[in-house]
Amino acid sequence: MLTKLLTGGLCLIALFLPITVKAIYIGDLTFSLASDREFVSKHIVNNNTSARLYQVSIIGIDSPSQQEVSTRPADGELLFAPRQLILQAGQSEYFKFYYHGPKDNRERYYRVSFREIPTQHGEITNNNGKISLEPIITIDTIMVVRPREINFKWQYDAINGTVANTGNTWFKLLIKPGCHTAEEEGDAYYVKPGQTVRTAKLRKKGNHFIVYNNKFIKISDSCPVSQDKNNETE
Repeated sequence: MLTKLLTGGLCLIALFLPITVKAIYIGDLTFSLASDREFVSKHIVNNNTSARLYQVSIIGIDSPSQQEVSTRPADGELLFAPRQLILQAGQSEYFKFYYHGPKDNRERYYRVSFREIPTQHGEITNNNGKISLEPIITIDTIMVVRPREINFKWQYDAINGTVANTGNTWFKLLIKPGCHTAEEEGDAYYVKPGQTVRTAKLRKKGNHFIVYNNKFIKISDSCPVSQDKNNETE
């Protein structure tokens, strides 16, 4: 089942790593292109104390998972701009991704890798006098192109403790046990078309939400609706 796999991965490459790495910041590691949009932007922030070069690579995947099958997107299917960025310390900019693929009822997935490269390679000395190298950092993200012909549907079975995605596009399921638990005590699932989440927590009292297109949909009535949810995003 797809749960935390959609959040991507972080890879640090260096000869020595007894140093503090501030690195790139890109926000959510799963992002979507809405069914009525032709492009989506990704905000990149250089949190380092010196300049960095940023590059992007894209591969198509059948489904985000440990057994995913990779494919090369067709020419012109998914383009991005700019080709690369150089950001000074503290600067930020946007990469834009343009979809020109089929406009049908199938959802598509791409693994988008952001690579952060020091503009000057060499040895540095930290506060302890140790010599090390600044790392090259690669962060994997998942870009989802929602179907151009959208069908958002789901089924909640409180007796059996299941939520099924019966439509053709993904959503996030948030499960918080009890009515007054903290946000970090809950569970989040990224549910693809055809998948079902089954857990005993769905049979118990709690705040259960589906997040779709930045909107929170309350699927159980065991707890009062929190007004704060109106201001939250996916």
